[in-house]
Amino acid sequence: MSSVSIPREAVSSAAVTAAVAHASYLRQGYFPALDGLRAVAIAGVLWHHSLPGPREGWLGRGFVGVPLFFALSGFLITTRLLVERRQTGEIALGRFWVRRSLRIFPLYYVVLAGFALYLAWRPADAGSRHFFEHLGFYATYTSNWFVDYAVPYPVWFGFAWSLATEEQFYVWWPPLLRRCQSTAHAVLALLGVLALGQLCLYGPLAAGLVEHVTLGRILTSVAPALSLGALLALGLDDPRGFRRVCPWLRRSPALTAALPVLWIGALLVHPFGTPLLLDLGFTALVASAVLCPDSALGRVLGARPLIAIGRVSYGIYLLHVPVLGLLRRAAPGLIERPGLLFPVALFASWGLAWLSYRYFEGPLLAYKERLRPVALPRFQ
Repeated sequence: MSSVSIPREAVSSAAVTAAVAHASYLRQGYFPALDGLRAVAIAGVLWHHSLPGPREGWLGRGFVGVPLFFALSGFLITTRLLVERRQTGEIALGRFWVRRSLRIFPLYYVVLAGFALYLAWRPADAGSRHFFEHLGFYATYTSNWFVDYAVPYPVWFGFAWSLATEEQFYVWWPPLLRRCQSTAHAVLALLGVLALGQLCLYGPLAAGLVEHVTLGRILTSVAPALSLGALLALGLDDPRGFRRVCPWLRRSPALTAALPVLWIGALLVHPFGTPLLLDLGFTALVASAVLCPDSALGRVLGARPLIAIGRVSYGIYLLHVPVLGLLRRAAPGLIERPGLLFPVALFASWGLAWLSYRYFEGPLLAYKERLRPVALPRFQ
């Protein structure tokens, strides 16, 4: 049987190309398309909350913007930690947590206090009592564990569950990554976390958790998209992982960028399987945004309007619910017209978030950067 030999020069050239591409990736601190993805994610969430009620079909699935946020967070946080360890030899957990606190806590607690003041002055009802009964859980980022959402009235500040999920990820993942001696160990640890969550949701552990509601919430509170985003960061940081991806990018960057969009679109129109399939699609979308910035998808996501929205998406997430409430009260006709309510609320939320970012969060973010142990070019 004859074998086909590959010229050594071709192998060497491909290896050099992959090494150069990997070095360029490692030097890059800012990916404009990721801000565009943040804009897409927050637009989906805001659209979902603009609807007067549940809606069938893909237009009723704007809530999937949340797992897209999770995939982005898992990727970006892990990338930062890996850069820090590569350049300093360690991960300074104390400084990391202080930086995260400066980024997340100030606006979060201001908005939480605003909700508390508003509900304290409005006529008491079941929703208000529910809020104050669970205020401690909102204040400690444990609402996803202890707040009962299965109630027949509005859950004030209910959107905080996703912020609690992310904050808990910031608590357990950096120490675990720090203890892992190699990329392989970190990958295995994340795969174990993913497997445990899936077993608790759909496997043999699910039946045993029916009578232990709080324990079940805790064990399933690690969003798979967070772990998948972190796995992506580990894979791209490792030269061998990046080298496996590079040939696909060289063959067809346009197809590489389009496939996740098609996969996500198909799942939104005709959902099947578990949510993990959609999380995988979002993780692939993050990879495409990072690795194919010159594709049509990368250019769209890198558009200045999307970047402007994505850069303040955290503020929009916290402020859009009270903005929607004010708009519905000021113009009741908007309640049944989400197509009009959505753009008005998006613009108003963006304006408030920009003001917060510029005049309130900005000084704290500047101090946060001074606590960063390594200098990065405008890292996201």
